[in-house]
Amino acid sequence: GDPAARTRRARRIRPEAAEHHALPEPQGGARPGRRTLHQDRDEREFKAPIVSVSLGLPAVFLFGGLRRRDRPRRIRMESGDVAVWGGPARLAYHGIAPLAGGDHPLTGRCRINLTLRKAF
Repeated sequence: GDPAARTRRARRIRPEAAEHHALPEPQGGARPGRRTLHQDRDEREFKAPIVSVSLGLPAVFLFGGLRRRDRPRRIRMESGDVAVWGGPARLAYHGIAPLAGGDHPLTGRCRINLTLRKAF
């Protein structure tokens, strides 16, 4: 679609809820930082999109289908990347693959995700 139209629609998004997840780098054989496949279903309705902001360590975003068993696409997310999904894909299963590790100049050995969505 038209990039200008997408920008106008994005300006109308008014998030009512935000959450963050800080995933640490794996250390000493510990279970690696990850966020398993899930759907964001806490809202009363699902018309507004999900906005996800990635900060810190790079991660592989897993974006699946409407069934947990659907094979997810793997999308590399760098610090500052934003993912937005809505419409028919609003309830797609999504998550983060185990982190590879490393050291980010602002977040150290951590990845932070900010998720914005309309709650009511």
